[in-house]
Amino acid sequence: MIDDPWTPLRLASGAVAQNRFVLAPMTTDASDPGGVVTPEELAYLRRRAMSGFGMALSSCAYVHDDGRSWYGIGAAGPEHDASLASVAQALKAGGGLGVLQIYDGGRISRPAMVGGGRMRAPSAIPSARPGAETPRAMDETEIEALIAAFGAATARAIAAGFDGVELHGANHYTLHQFSSPRANRREDGWGGDRDRRLRFPLAVARAAREAAGPGRIVGYRITPFEPEPDGYKLDDALALVDRLAQTGMDYIHVSLDNFRLQQPQREDRSYLVPSAPTGSDGRSPIAAIRDVVAGRCAVIACGGVRTVDDARDALAAGGDLVAAARAPLVDPDWLAKLRDRAEGDITTGLPQDRDAIAERCAIPPLMVDYLLGRPGWIPREGA
Repeated sequence: MIDDPWTPLRLASGAVAQNRFVLAPMTTDASDPGGVVTPEELAYLRRRAMSGFGMALSSCAYVHDDGRSWYGIGAAGPEHDASLASVAQALKAGGGLGVLQIYDGGRISRPAMVGGGRMRAPSAIPSARPGAETPRAMDETEIEALIAAFGAATARAIAAGFDGVELHGANHYTLHQFSSPRANRREDGWGGDRDRRLRFPLAVARAAREAAGPGRIVGYRITPFEPEPDGYKLDDALALVDRLAQTGMDYIHVSLDNFRLQQPQREDRSYLVPSAPTGSDGRSPIAAIRDVVAGRCAVIACGGVRTVDDARDALAAGGDLVAAARAPLVDPDWLAKLRDRAEGDITTGLPQDRDAIAERCAIPPLMVDYLLGRPGWIPREGA
């Protein structure tokens, strides 16, 4: 077990991360309406990547127009190729690996962006989010087309210069929905028992692995259990992780608000209410996933990493890599300060003034609005 986060790591594909720190993906909500990256968004990514992360992940890019959940970058067609190339260059500016996270929103797509009647999901069941609309159930043809869309987006990412892709199978997006007995009530080959519920995410993983080709990264982000009483359990996630490792994934990215706590994201997006660990049985999800993959792929521990000691603790908890989002969000030079042993100089709270947040922290103004809409999630100066 490595306890030095500055040690390089060779992934299963052969790609090498220069250290164990990962710039975690963050919703920017700052691309143009057509899914093209904006200059402000590129500046946000480049500024943080320049500090020297071993791997930097983009905000998630939609693979299909009918699955957009926010104003983010697209990877759905040739109209996005130049934009993706710019994002790849920004993420790799510090010499680290650049990975495009890709997703489909399913029942948590934004209706105003998708259009009437186009929001679709595994089943015609609305999200737990307040005011959610009821999607229509996808048919077999749509399911196969969406699998192909993930493969095509992967190929597009590689052509744009990314080192690989991360499949966003966490936080209640479509890949997560197919895995969930709460969202997937199908009675055909794509739903029902656990094996059939896992069929879609595994098919997407195989499509991405094939499209990426040798020497390229494919990772999978997973919510380790659903905190809702009728959600899937940790054992269900472990069954998926075991099969993902067999498909040639380079890593499993464990989505937790804090790697020390068993608190995955609630579907109702109530950020001030802790998620009860009803599905974990008291086990550490990171350690359990590490044991299941058994060295076949790496594990990323995410959440609550602010210091070098935090990173060491995350590695000791079972991570091979440690992802940070909020610390580099608040201080774009966070990792450089850690490397220079200047933790006392790290900024730990966003300014109170909205315009100061955008200017001092190099955050797109639209992203500032998004962040301020999640009260209590990001520390503020003077709070």
